[in-house]
Amino acid sequence: MAGTLPPPGTYLSFEPNHYSSDRLNDGNGDRRPLDFSANATSLAFHGLYILPMTVLGAQVAAHVVLPVIDLNVAVNGWKSRKFGLGDPAITPVILAWNLAPNVTLTAGVDVSLPLGQYNAKSPANIGRNTWAFQPTLGLSYIDREGWQAQVSPRFSFTTTNDATDYHSGADLTIDYAAGRNIGPWRLGVSGYYYLQYEDDTVAGHRVAADGHRGTAFAAGPAVSHNIGPVQATFTWQHEFMAENRAQAENFWIQGCLRF
Repeated sequence: MAGTLPPPGTYLSFEPNHYSSDRLNDGNGDRRPLDFSANATSLAFHGLYILPMTVLGAQVAAHVVLPVIDLNVAVNGWKSRKFGLGDPAITPVILAWNLAPNVTLTAGVDVSLPLGQYNAKSPANIGRNTWAFQPTLGLSYIDREGWQAQVSPRFSFTTTNDATDYHSGADLTIDYAAGRNIGPWRLGVSGYYYLQYEDDTVAGHRVAADGHRGTAFAAGPAVSHNIGPVQATFTWQHEFMAENRAQAENFWIQGCLRF
């Protein structure tokens, strides 16, 4: 979630993304002895509506995301591909406050719906078969010289997968970005820190000695440019470390248009 909202109106954006990994790490961050690859190309459609009103001194907005995903996974010669709609997400209410002339705060709860394709017998799935609830904050600072910084902590709580009785432990993701506006350009860096702080369980029993808790840290360049009425952002994020999960590269473009 961004730390600030634009003026009232309807905003539509598209976000092509490519995720690539050839490394599956253990709980120490070491490569598992597997011939592994995972590649996902997706296109997410975002709709953001900002109301022409305030509540408790805050702007009010709502947000929806519809992702279409093409996922390819290979493990030790076994291959699987899934294509279709991933789990949509909605944020029914977003509130944004101006805390100071250069500082804004946003708050909301994202809800992920279990509508994406899922097969309990396949390790390649574009849906999770669980609900996810994600309380999210966004804090943004922009000064008169064009410097800006954002940080957005997001907690995630999921329901139990009723097909496998598997429950993923709660986690925290902290997205961050910093940069400077130079004319129609914005140059900077962005990334995230991911920490799973509760154990995974199956039928109430902990998975593995470490609960299969995951950790990851990523960073990379981000460039934004105004192309007519469209603001386009190009981002690459490299995962420098990952534990109990795939270590990956993420590339994406985001274009936003106001109606």
